[in-house]
Amino acid sequence: MDKDYYKPNTVIMEFIGDSLYYKNLDEERQLAKRKLTYSKDSIAIDTVQIPINKFKIDNDRLQFINSIAHKIVPTDSININSVRDALFSQKWETDQGVFIFEKKGDRLKFIPKKIKGYNRYCFEILSYKNTAFLLKKGNQIACNRDYQFIEQIISVSEKEIVTFGFVDGVFKNIVYKASKVPENLKPAVFQLCNQYINKNNPRDRYYYHGTEYNGGLYHIRKIVDQQYNAPEGSKESGIFQVRFVVNCEGKAGMFEHQAFDYDYKLKKFSEAIGNQILEIVKGMQDWIPGRHPKTDQIIDTYIYLSFRIKDGKIIRIYP
Repeated sequence: MDKDYYKPNTVIMEFIGDSLYYKNLDEERQLAKRKLTYSKDSIAIDTVQIPINKFKIDNDRLQFINSIAHKIVPTDSININSVRDALFSQKWETDQGVFIFEKKGDRLKFIPKKIKGYNRYCFEILSYKNTAFLLKKGNQIACNRDYQFIEQIISVSEKEIVTFGFVDGVFKNIVYKASKVPENLKPAVFQLCNQYINKNNPRDRYYYHGTEYNGGLYHIRKIVDQQYNAPEGSKESGIFQVRFVVNCEGKAGMFEHQAFDYDYKLKKFSEAIGNQILEIVKGMQDWIPGRHPKTDQIIDTYIYLSFRIKDGKIIRIYP
């Protein structure tokens, strides 16, 4: 897995004496209590021993095992209603793009930089011990899933909102400035339902069930047979592989490709073959989305299609 790859957690941790409390951010409800035992070389959470070099606090940042967290930043008291009024009063721009917070259903439109169209999410303003937090969550089909990294609200004014959160692998201030957006915006053609899917994480690549094309592999072969034209006189042979994501709506995007010879050594196909296959796969937009094996929730999944080619002709298609 990528060393700079993280997934959000919306739980508050409180260390009090020899106990660790996990609490819900929105309710301050205790989720779990763990006993802490300290020794020279390790820290035990209940019966789990953590080597001391896996438990570190540096500049208010806590890291233990594969989790990282940050101490809540001291601020003046911030009124949640004032935050909501400010969010609704303007379009807000950060280094990531433009955010449009909507009163109806607490929905959120996000326009990423260099991408046409907007992605759809939801949001909440939460309070924990007189501290306000911005929580972005959900996707184009539901609000009660796929949480993003929590942002603590530091300050609010008419033209600027400052939060503190985790961005690009570091904790830092996030500055929202009042902005304008183009008229007649449309939803993005393809949106991940969970933006933290990672192609190098085996759980995101393999551990799902049910993702398939409507009509199965038979229909895929039929589409290719109808659309693919083998270059005349071609002597190119090998395997052309396309990797992409099928999102929770059954739409395909984020296409990548690579090619091999029959000994699985990297090679290149001519544009007449490679580009043609890639465009045919991009046109396949009638997928049945996969489901999480434990929760049965519809999720984003990575998919592979491999095309075995001999003398420019496709002789086999397989996942």
